[in-house]
Amino acid sequence: MYKSSTEIKVGFFVLLALGMFVWMAVRLGGFSIGAGDSYTISTIFPSAGGLKPGVAVEVAGIQVGKVARIELYDNNQALVAMAIQEGLLLPSDSTAFIRASGILGDKYVEIVPGHDLGAKLASGANIASAKATGDVSDVMKQLGDIADDIKKITGPLAEGDTGSDLRDMVASLKDMGERLDRLMANNEEGLSETLASLQVTMENLQAITNKINSGEGSLGQLVNSDETVSQLNSSLASIRQVAEKIDSGEGTLGRLVNDETTIDKIDQTLSSITGFLEKDAKLKVFVDYRADYLTRHEFMKSTVNIRLQPAPDRYYLLGVTGDYFGQYRRSDYRNTRSDGSVLENTQEEWRRDKLKFNAQIARRYYDAVIRGGLIESGAGFGVDYYLDDDNLRLTFEVFSADFDHNPHMRAEASYNIWKIFYATIGYDDFISDQHRASPYFGVGIQFNDDDLKYLLSGASSLL
Repeated sequence: MYKSSTEIKVGFFVLLALGMFVWMAVRLGGFSIGAGDSYTISTIFPSAGGLKPGVAVEVAGIQVGKVARIELYDNNQALVAMAIQEGLLLPSDSTAFIRASGILGDKYVEIVPGHDLGAKLASGANIASAKATGDVSDVMKQLGDIADDIKKITGPLAEGDTGSDLRDMVASLKDMGERLDRLMANNEEGLSETLASLQVTMENLQAITNKINSGEGSLGQLVNSDETVSQLNSSLASIRQVAEKIDSGEGTLGRLVNDETTIDKIDQTLSSITGFLEKDAKLKVFVDYRADYLTRHEFMKSTVNIRLQPAPDRYYLLGVTGDYFGQYRRSDYRNTRSDGSVLENTQEEWRRDKLKFNAQIARRYYDAVIRGGLIESGAGFGVDYYLDDDNLRLTFEVFSADFDHNPHMRAEASYNIWKIFYATIGYDDFISDQHRASPYFGVGIQFNDDDLKYLLSGASSLL
């Protein structure tokens, strides 16, 4: 059998990545074919920060138009005009939101249709209800709280208790997801109150600063008095005398600093730490970050995973990931008409301001790895098959199956390019009945505990 050289494999992946980047540049350049007719509607937001003309306008996760222009309205608000594709009729009580594609994604406008099926928005009409989401800094703070919770969960795993601890871990992840949902739902009102409180605090600090600069109060007199400067000089002279005594070996602290025996003990302790780090630890830790570009949706998806491996043939996976569609929600409505008839309506919605979680158990059999647990917050399993000394990995995953839609299936291949870097290519949700299928490609970086040992050993040698 003919075996490809490493140079041919690397060249193939480089050419494939170059072709995809050229295709992505053409897509992102704004070229379109066969654009249809449209009509214009508008709405007024308190702020349109981050929103740009030309970005998408979507309904239920599907693009139905673009932002035509953004203008200043009434000196302190933003008027956003949107071009909607001809033939789409929206209820007059619809609501417009400014959303973000993931944590660091671009802003876009989402329209949630209302329930008044009798009145529709015509060309030139205005959407009365408009809301802007909170800032990304609130999400980062909430992620910090989640990271602290995950650290508490992974502690028992390092001690070998993987049964009840794993069940507790899954329950904790579910609780964190519910907490994040509640925080994001209440984010709009909380952000307004926080900004108002911050403004009052800044005004108070400005008033205090003015008083200090004018010499009012105890602190103002302390800062502006010449006597304070002379006292500070005296204190610095005293500190200098203490430092000279320590340098000459006087007192307990001086003996501790200048005694060679103490230095030898510290050196022995650091040597012991270095020797411990150089030994093979029972628990291996891997930190993995990857970014995948979904070509159909023009969305960059980021994933961070932590792999805890107590033995060569099994490991535990924890992580978070951003998603283009987010979480799915279905609502059923019943409206009674004037003639007494009942009209039933179903609305499907994807919330993009949600993170999804990974929590899996994996077992390796020869060249195959079988995983099971939470995959992007949905129950499922995955199979990994390794080739070429584990440099090439073929992956197939199935998760998030329900009665309303097809299960989420994903197939991909990844190859280690150089040391800690690897490249991926695959097809996501390829049997989707919701128009969510998309090819993707990406790059990733993975660190293990050997890298951490190297850094700590270098730090101890420097000390």
